[in-house]
Amino acid sequence: MNEILQWNIKKEKLVDYKAESWTEDYFIASPNNEFGILVYNIEEWRMLAYGGIIGIYSNPENPNIELNSSRTWIWFQDDKTFDFLEKSDCIACRKPAYNSNNTKGDFPFLLINIKQRKFGFIEFDGTSIYYGLEEIEKNKAKIIEVYSKDLDNLNIEKRTNEIINLDKLKWFDLIDFGRALEKYRQ
Repeated sequence: MNEILQWNIKKEKLVDYKAESWTEDYFIASPNNEFGILVYNIEEWRMLAYGGIIGIYSNPENPNIELNSSRTWIWFQDDKTFDFLEKSDCIACRKPAYNSNNTKGDFPFLLINIKQRKFGFIEFDGTSIYYGLEEIEKNKAKIIEVYSKDLDNLNIEKRTNEIINLDKLKWFDLIDFGRALEKYRQ
């Protein structure tokens, strides 16, 4: 949490920020320290499954909020929440998206490209929480196992080493981030 002090984040400027006594906010900076992400209002939305709202900042010396929406929350699991695809300028996390009337996977990866002001999805089911993304070159990522034992116990077909071409994803304007779930279901 020392990083948040270095970034001098003003939490009161975040949309619908609530200081909770039972949970702490979570802050992480991208590996190149270009962006800082604060996950706040973290709540248990299902037994032992947590979600929170994000605020993404640029410029650690004089933080500028680049993205913040109280309508789009993400899946949260401490240091396993985000993957950084630096060559592609993408931050990846997961977005619960269950809807019994929709045929798309219910737990996609959500990719955010702050520099290009866009976001997109990699369709996935609930097993996405056992995987991560590893960038192999600009605009190409490989699905990697983060929790191999859990995947083995599920005894299902794995998506390990599947290559995702980010250029082939459908991208949306960041101005619509508050409607991310609706955009995913289109």
